[in-house]
Amino acid sequence: MRIVDRFPRQVVEHDPVWIAMPDGVRLAAKIWMPADAAAEPVPAILEPIPYRRRDFTAERDAVSHPWMAGHGYAVIRVDLRGSGDSDGVLQDEYLAQEQADGLAVLEWAAAQPWCSGRTGIYGISWGGFAGLQIAALRPPSLGAVVAVGHTHDRFAEDVHFKGGCLLTENPSWASWMFAYQARPPEPAMVGERWRAIWLERMARRPLTAEWMRHQARDAYWRHGSICEDWGAVQVPVLSVSGWVDGYVNPVFELLENAGAPVKALLGPWGHRYPHLGRPGPAIGFLQEVLRWWDRWLKDRPTGVETDPALRAYVQRPWVPGPSAARRDGDWLAVPAWPAPGTLTRVLYPTAGRLAPDPGPADETIEIGDRVRTAFAAGRWLAFGDGPELPLDQGGDDAGAVLFETREMIEPMALLGRPELRLALASDRPLAQVAARLCAVAPDGSVRRLSWGCLNLAHRDDPGAPARLEPGRLYEVAFRLDGLGETVGIGERLRLVLSSSYWPLLWPSPEPVRLTVRLDRCRLALPTAPCGGSWEFEAPEGSPPLATTALSTPVSTRSAGTGGGEERITAYDDHGRVRLHGVGLVRQTVSEETWRLRPGDPASARYESTWRIALAWDGGPAVETVTRQTVTADAGRFRVESCLEASEHGTPVASHQWQDGIDRDVV
Repeated sequence: MRIVDRFPRQVVEHDPVWIAMPDGVRLAAKIWMPADAAAEPVPAILEPIPYRRRDFTAERDAVSHPWMAGHGYAVIRVDLRGSGDSDGVLQDEYLAQEQADGLAVLEWAAAQPWCSGRTGIYGISWGGFAGLQIAALRPPSLGAVVAVGHTHDRFAEDVHFKGGCLLTENPSWASWMFAYQARPPEPAMVGERWRAIWLERMARRPLTAEWMRHQARDAYWRHGSICEDWGAVQVPVLSVSGWVDGYVNPVFELLENAGAPVKALLGPWGHRYPHLGRPGPAIGFLQEVLRWWDRWLKDRPTGVETDPALRAYVQRPWVPGPSAARRDGDWLAVPAWPAPGTLTRVLYPTAGRLAPDPGPADETIEIGDRVRTAFAAGRWLAFGDGPELPLDQGGDDAGAVLFETREMIEPMALLGRPELRLALASDRPLAQVAARLCAVAPDGSVRRLSWGCLNLAHRDDPGAPARLEPGRLYEVAFRLDGLGETVGIGERLRLVLSSSYWPLLWPSPEPVRLTVRLDRCRLALPTAPCGGSWEFEAPEGSPPLATTALSTPVSTRSAGTGGGEERITAYDDHGRVRLHGVGLVRQTVSEETWRLRPGDPASARYESTWRIALAWDGGPAVETVTRQTVTADAGRFRVESCLEASEHGTPVASHQWQDGIDRDVV
């Protein structure tokens, strides 16, 4: 990244800025703006997230927000109600109150003498969700949104469920939030109230059980899902994600369904802003965002409205591994999406092959009921900076049902979302099917290109799931994750079917055997449309925050068997870091383990421990330890949670919770 320390306009920072909500609650914000904004007002850009502007996003913010302010914008980084230094307790994600607060902040910003009266919203993950949700409420000052790693459907395309199957990212994310929301506000910011606020936040019940309780796409999930009314968002949206980010599919959904103007970027990255993207190459994303704001908030002719609908990085064949600094590939500029005249290649599973023509009538195959660990699955939500990517799939393929093409005699570029149609019967009333699309290299290594799944109880309506009639044949269809991949000469495409995919998916209550009628099955592959090439500027950023690493970060992911069980453990120590401008030393250490006795879905077990230590110069030193365990039998999920906190080594809080959740259709 090229560091820029001189800008068209001098930048000043204001922190804290207290923004009063209509009910009297105060939100804490940091604002970067041009020093002369009072004389020459500028548009305001809001990033509303719960991840603590003073410490846990401070390094990322320092690289991005002063850069944008220096180019003529006021950037407002707000701690959501109940997070960071803001008042209150964060009760859940994406509540109506949160969206009302966002509207109030935009109204406040537009009325400030340093603001031109025009606003935008920028954010990744929670911030990307928030941008679209607030936009759907049509605040009058809002002119555009930049949403990275976002969703349009909180049930179908978030950390909670996928194809109606329970993602284990659900309890993992809940454990993450449990730990992060147990941190105190900064004493220097809120004064003597800090300890009372801290104690109140730690007493809040973890969200794990609540998120697992809603096993259908009910009103809980429909709230905040902009796909409920695609026409509600009317401002232009720049939609962005990466191929190893869990949020790749919403980019295609916005392109295909949104009523507002949408431009899209899909790169090789994980869940990160593209100017910080890993795997690389990172791009000059701040320059792209500046073009976006200049056009829609300043009416400057930057040409963004004539940009291609989709700029996608089509990856060349790569060797699978736990992490990657870079993927080789080419940027493809697609003028319109869906692209007119795009060829869909249809293949049919038959006799172990993926063939251009269907096999014989009444051909069947069985998918066995062995529940086991997919050691090479990687994580659903990969950030790109640790050992979290899918590995060589060969070991996971052993014992599964495989179908392969012949070796490619010319490269085949794929871009979009494959669709799989299956005709199958289950021997149990609850069952799931998982499908992986892989490429087998000439050396025998197998890389996963895409995957998808379906809880068969959700075959017709995810809002009203229905159990299966054992032995009855059902025809189902589902889309696999979006991909941008080139299958090279000499490689073979492989379709892998299984009745479980632990530890990405929580297994069905009982071992399941599926019978598949192959003559009624087909795989539709979206080949890359015609388009031009594209080049981005190199990534730029403002000077990084002054920090000192006091210990070396460690990130490992290990897998093994023993004692009759299979297990995967992820360990992350982010190291002790001093933030000089804040006068703080912080450290976060987490360990997560997924356990399973092969063949026994009732033995599936998720465990997590998070330790977070914060020590302010001349102030308190606090530590929180949170633990969660999730298990299930055929009838119920069980969640056990505990939290312990200390100040200067003295215990100040201890909480335990136990929750039972009926298994309905999972």
